[in-house]
Amino acid sequence: MDQDTLQAILREAVRGTVAEVIQLLLHLDQEAFLRENGGRKNGHYRRTLQTRFGQVDLAIPRDREGRYYPSFFVPYQRRLVDVGEVAIALYASGVSHRKAAEILGLLLGHRYSHETLSALTDQVLEAAEAFRRRPLPPEMAFVYLDGLSLKVFQEGEGVVRSSVYVALGVSPEGERRVLGYWLFPSENATSWEGVLRELRERGLERVLLFITDGLPGLAEAIARVYPLAQWQRCVVHGVRWSLGQVRPRDRALFAEELKRVYEAESRAEALKALEALREAWGARYPRAVGMWLEDSGAFLRFYEYPRELWGYLRSTNLMERFIREVRRGTKVRDHKFPSEAAVYKLLYLESERQETRWGERRLKGFGEAREKLEKMLEERYGPLTQRLTQNS
Repeated sequence: MDQDTLQAILREAVRGTVAEVIQLLLHLDQEAFLRENGGRKNGHYRRTLQTRFGQVDLAIPRDREGRYYPSFFVPYQRRLVDVGEVAIALYASGVSHRKAAEILGLLLGHRYSHETLSALTDQVLEAAEAFRRRPLPPEMAFVYLDGLSLKVFQEGEGVVRSSVYVALGVSPEGERRVLGYWLFPSENATSWEGVLRELRERGLERVLLFITDGLPGLAEAIARVYPLAQWQRCVVHGVRWSLGQVRPRDRALFAEELKRVYEAESRAEALKALEALREAWGARYPRAVGMWLEDSGAFLRFYEYPRELWGYLRSTNLMERFIREVRRGTKVRDHKFPSEAAVYKLLYLESERQETRWGERRLKGFGEAREKLEKMLEERYGPLTQRLTQNS
C-alpha cells in the first residue's frame, strides 16, 4: 500500500471520528438545553458540515417548541465547534489529554498542548464538586455500594493504588441516581461508614435495602447509620468466591446446585435447596457451603421484596454496569491518573452522562412494584410528609 492510499484511509477514518465527536456534542448540548429550559425532544433534521477532512453528515436534534438550536453552531463563524466542549467530551469518552490534543489539532487545524487540554477540562471541577455535595432525596428504595481500584499520583508518594467508592440509588419509581463518589487509600468498613453518614447528612434518611458485596464489617456499618434498613449480600460475588473454593472438576455440578438456591420460586424453596447443597457438598467443601449457610439471611433477603425486582436485588450488577463504563474511561489511561482531581473529573462526567441516559427510561418492573415499595417505606419509617415535618 503506497503512502497516498494510506493517508486517504487515515483521513477517512479521522473524518468518521470527527462526525462522531460532533454528534456526541449535539446530543449533550440539547440535553443541557432541555434540563435548563424544559421541553421535549422532537426528532432531528439532517445537515452537512464542512471540516478540514471533508464534509460530514449530522443529525441536528430538534425540540417540539422549536426553541433549540446548537449553541456551538454560530452562523458565519469559521470554527463551528467549541474547543472546550470537544475537549471535555473527548475526556469523558476516555481519551487522554495527549490524544485529545492530537484529535483537536486534526479537527481544527491548530496545535494544542495536552497542558492546554487539561486546563480546558479543569472547568468541570467546580461542577464535579457541586455534584458530589448536592442535596439528596429523602428516600431511596435501594442503595448499591461498590468500588473500583485506580492508580493515582500522590505528592511525595508517587503513583499509589487508591479505591473509588460509589453509591447508586434507585427510587420507588425506578429512577436511578448517582448518590456520590469518594476516593480513599483502600476499601474498608470504616470508610464506608463515613460515606453512609455523609449520605444521611445530605438528606437521604429512608432506605429499604442496601445491596453490597461481603466486605467484613460493612453490614454492621450500615446498621449503625441506617438501623431500619436491611442488607442484601450480592449473590454473584458469593457464587464467584464459592466456586474459587471448589475443584475444577466439581465446579459445574456445584454451580448448578447453588443456582437452585438463589433462583428458587420462594424463600422456603431456597432454604430446601440450600439444605440439599449442604448434604451433597458440605463435607467436601465446608467453607464454600458454610458461607451460604451462615449468611443465608443476607443472601436470600431479596425474597422479602416484590418478585418483579428480584433480578435487580440479588446482586450489585446494576452498579457494576455503571462501574464498567467508568473503567472504559480509565483503560486508555492504564488506570493511572495524575491527580485526585483528574479522577473526580472523570467520575463526574460519567455520572452526568449516565444520569442523562437513565432519565430517558425507568427500570422495568418498578411500575408494578411502586405501591408496594412506598407502603414498605411507610410501614418502616412512617409517612414521608410526617418525617419531613419532624426533621424541619
